[in-house]
Amino acid sequence: YQVANQRDYPGWGFMLENGATTLWESWQFPETVPSRNHPMFGSIDEWFYRSLLGINPLAPGFEKIQIKPQPAGDLAWAKGSYESVRGKIVSEWKIEDGRFKFTFEIPANTTAEVWVPSRKGTKVMAEGKDVSQHGVLKVIRVENGYMVLGCGSGAYELEAEYR
Repeated sequence: YQVANQRDYPGWGFMLENGATTLWESWQFPETVPSRNHPMFGSIDEWFYRSLLGINPLAPGFEKIQIKPQPAGDLAWAKGSYESVRGKIVSEWKIEDGRFKFTFEIPANTTAEVWVPSRKGTKVMAEGKDVSQHGVLKVIRVENGYMVLGCGSGAYELEAEYR
C-alpha cells in the first residue's frame, strides 16, 4: 500500500507525479530509459483485485470464489468487479464510523467463501439480521480477524464492527 500510494521515489504515485501514462521500465526516470510502457510493475493491478477487493478463484474457472478484502493503510474504500468465465463478480467495501460496510455479488452456478473483516466477538449483520440467522449465508468459522461465510450466487450487503 505504501509503494502504491506514495508520490515520491519509489512508487507508482511517483510515476504519475512525473507525467507517466504507462508504467516505466524502472522506478527512476532518467532520460535514457529504453521503455516507458513496461509490464514488470504491472502487478499493482493484480494487488487491487486479489488483495484490496479480495477476489480470488478457489476452483478452476471461478466455480468456487473467495472474496477476502484486505483494507490497507488509511484507505477507506474500494470498489470493483471482475468478469469471470462464469459471470461478473463484484466486491465493494467502505470503512465508515468504525463499521465495515461490504457489498458483493456472486454469479449464477457458483459458490463463494466470503471473509468479512470484523472485530472479535462482534456480530456481522446481513440486511439488518445477525448473519447466523440469515438463512442463505452460512457461518463457517472465525479466523484472524475475519468471519468466514459460505454462500451461493446472489447480491449481498453486510456490515460489521471494524477492528
